[in-house]
Amino acid sequence: MSIEFLQKFELFNGLTVTELGEIKSIMQETTYSKNEILFFEGAAANNLYIILTGLVKVFKTDEEGREKTLSLLSNKDFFGEMALLDEGARSASVQAIEETTVFKIARNKFKQLIANHPEISLKIIAALSQRLRNYNQQIKNLTFKQVKGRLLDTLQRLADKHGVKREEGILIKNKITHQELANLVGTTRATITKLLGELVDKDRLLIKDRYLILKD
Repeated sequence: MSIEFLQKFELFNGLTVTELGEIKSIMQETTYSKNEILFFEGAAANNLYIILTGLVKVFKTDEEGREKTLSLLSNKDFFGEMALLDEGARSASVQAIEETTVFKIARNKFKQLIANHPEISLKIIAALSQRLRNYNQQIKNLTFKQVKGRLLDTLQRLADKHGVKREEGILIKNKITHQELANLVGTTRATITKLLGELVDKDRLLIKDRYLILKD
């Protein structure tokens, strides 16, 4: 991992080469296999995670074992900071959807990092605020919108975060299963499959090699 690579992370924008070198020295690189759990809700919080490559889902599980996916995170996203800041247990579980490589920063080193560079804590607060807005929107959608509207909002969110412009429309770069979409939207896999088919028929969506392309 080079200093130039670290400069690409929003979290470290504005830091000097020397400061980035210090951060590099406290990072541990770890790779997780597809479907491997990084940590469970309620576990002790020991690390901040920064995604180098791959895709993870952040999710909660109810008493009956049903999952609700809160978000999908990919390259250059970070997670696990909240429990380090408030010293509580993990508030959600995280699982690798595909093989994922992360940089981990241990709790004590993370605290020293934000003490030395308070500008990083401001960026973390900004990211937490954005996530809170996203979760509030999800709650609003679950309360007031029908499933089809929630699906369209979810697809647009995925296109905004993980999409790249193509001739056919906006390609969502990561392959997302119907079950993962169902967990994000808050419905069943069968319903998602049916609604995706309707969107394809109405020329609002293209499915190509299992990739989703949202049409303009």
